[in-house]
Parts: sequence; C-alpha cells; structure tokens
Amino acid sequence: MKELLIMIALIVMNAPSVSAQKRSQAGHANGFAVAFLDEGRLATPAGRSAIEDFEYFFKLIQEIVKRDFPNVELKVLRRGELLRLHDGTSLNVQNMYPEIGYVLSAPGKKRRLLAGLQSDADFACAAAAFFQRTSSSCPK
Repeated sequence: MKELLIMIALIVMNAPSVSAQKRSQAGHANGFAVAFLDEGRLATPAGRSAIEDFEYFFKLIQEIVKRDFPNVELKVLRRGELLRLHDGTSLNVQNMYPEIGYVLSAPGKKRRLLAGLQSDADFACAAAAFFQRTSSSCPK
C-alpha cells in the first residue's frame, strides 16, 4: 500500500510539467523541424564523423529556417528527450532508425522523416515541399 501511495504521489508531481509541455507545444501552430541524433549509438569513429558533418550542415540549415521558414521552429532532440508532434505521435530518439536525421511537423499533416545526414540543399527542398513554401537554397 505504501508503494502505491508513493507511485501516485510521483505521478501527481509530474502531471503539471506534462500539462505545461502540452500547452507550450499548442502555441507552435505553424510547425517545426526537429533535428535528431542519438550520440549513444553514434559512439564509433564513423559515428563521430557523422556528428561532425551533422553539426556543419545544421549551421547552414539554421540559416535556411530563419530566412525561408520564419514561422517554423527548429528544435534539436537528443537521446533521452521526448517530443510530441502535431500529428499526435511522439518522437523518441532512442527508438528512431536511423539514429540521425530530421522530422518535419505541421498541424493537419502527417510528419515527414528525413532519414540520415541531410545537406542544406536536401533539407531546403524537403522543407519547401512539406511547408508549401519556396526556399532560395533549393536548386529546383
């Protein structure tokens, strides 16, 4: 009985943070792009190289999002973090395959997974198609 009371107390204590998370996400009506990487599964020489490439392209992608998609929030999700997407699904990096990539999310749309390392042009073209906007970084 004592263990049950402790479990209920823990659930009640965590409930306000869950509600606050849902309220804050509801305010992002225009969508977001989520960069994700699981550094635990990338702890190899090839994985470290992929992380370096990811960081290089991420800087370019940040500028693209700022310039061409001003109403889209760019988030970074790492191992151990959970994010609720607009389509009602949750994104957990530890369960994602591949262990590095991007997810695009917007209200009324199913999420789009950009698997693996993405160049700035690849991201720009995919985001332009998903968010139905143009991007000066998409060569099409």
